[in-house]
Formats: sequence, structure tokens, C-alpha cells
Amino acid sequence: MVVLAFGAGWLAKTSAQQKAPAPLITYFSHDKVDASFAQALGSTGSRDLFARKDRQGQTWAIHSNSRGKSDEGKLHSHEDWTGVVVIMSGAATFITPGTASTVRGPRDTSEGGSLIGAGESHRVGKGDVVIIPPNAPHMYKNIEEPFRYLVIQTP
Repeated sequence: MVVLAFGAGWLAKTSAQQKAPAPLITYFSHDKVDASFAQALGSTGSRDLFARKDRQGQTWAIHSNSRGKSDEGKLHSHEDWTGVVVIMSGAATFITPGTASTVRGPRDTSEGGSLIGAGESHRVGKGDVVIIPPNAPHMYKNIEEPFRYLVIQTP
């Protein structure tokens, strides 16, 4: 009887797992992304394109950012999340204020990227990607319009 009950339970669980729907994939057309940039420019310079909490309650989000020449960034950092910045158009000088590190200039990573230390600035433009860890002060100056970038917020 126990074996029969166990077998029935196992069969029900296996059947349920096989019928579980695949996770949904989210897609944004370029029209939706462009509209999000336009809305960002028309408001505070930033607009949420996407936000979702994971099973641990941490937020994953994509922010559309659009800045003009007069809308240069303010020095800031992100306390609890890493920002993956993808420059979509325009250009700006990305600044990491502070005391310059003893090793000047970009240092290559094993992934093929270059590390940027405190007290450095780099010109960023279309197609560039910058990964900003939590608590890393940064800002943008010398903006060339239209400066549009996506910030992917990861826990």
C-alpha cells in the first residue's frame, strides 16, 4: 500500500513538472525602447522600461536614460545593486572621482574588458558597456546628444 501511494505521488509530481509552463521571455521592440527614451527625456531623464523582483525579493530592472548637454549627471552611486550600462547613442565623459590609483590607465581583465579606477575619466559612446559595482561613485560630463543609455539593474 505504501509503495502504491509513493508511486502515485511520484507519478503526479512528474506529470505536473512535465506540464509546467516554460518561463515567459520579455521582448521590447525598438519602437517601445525609443518611446521609453523619449519619455525619459520629457521627464526626469530616466524611465523604467522593465522591473521585476526575483524569488529572493531583489529587483532586476532596465532603466532608459536620455540626457541633453545641459543635463549632465550628478555624482552618485548605487548602494545595493550593480549597474550594467549600455550606451545606445551619443557620447559622454564617464568620470569616477576620487584619488587616482597608483596604477594609471586601463587595466585589462580576464574577460577582455578594462578596469577603471578612482580619479579616472573615459570617453564612452555608442556600443560601449560599463559595469558599475555597488558603492562606486560616478557621473557623466561633456555630453554629446542624443546621449541615450540603458542601465540594467542587477542585485
